[in-house]
Amino acid sequence: MKDWTHATLDDIIDFAIRIEEESFAFYSEAALAQKGQALPEIVKLLKILALEERNHKDILLKRKEGWRLADVPRAEVGASVQRIVDLPSVQADAEIGDVLLAAAAREKGTAALYRSLMALSDFGDLQEVFVDLVAQEEGHERRLMSFHKSLYPVSQE
Repeated sequence: MKDWTHATLDDIIDFAIRIEEESFAFYSEAALAQKGQALPEIVKLLKILALEERNHKDILLKRKEGWRLADVPRAEVGASVQRIVDLPSVQADAEIGDVLLAAAAREKGTAALYRSLMALSDFGDLQEVFVDLVAQEEGHERRLMSFHKSLYPVSQE
């Protein structure tokens, strides 16, 4: 794991971009693997989430240049980012329930990461982006868990 003690603003944003790239790949691969096996609306959700993760990356890339042009001071991140969640992965032949749970865990971990990064940044525009991304990642988690609950309802006995 990277030592975040002396991370810069660029390091923070680059890491967030990498997480979005990994999430895009995760959802794209999951949609492909589940096509013809899972309900069409679940495959559609996975494709939509892939596109939204790509959009998150694009937002970060576009904003990164603006932050750089604004001559933003280097940000000292500190040791608290060392606790970054290890985002889960699934096998290509995984059951849809496992895919949904892993995806929800990824979203939860990514939201937690963005909350940490938001707290470590005193640059208002950057905080606004992370606030928005936290809300979107939490929305993704809720949608995934809703589908999981609809497929695997818990007995009320």
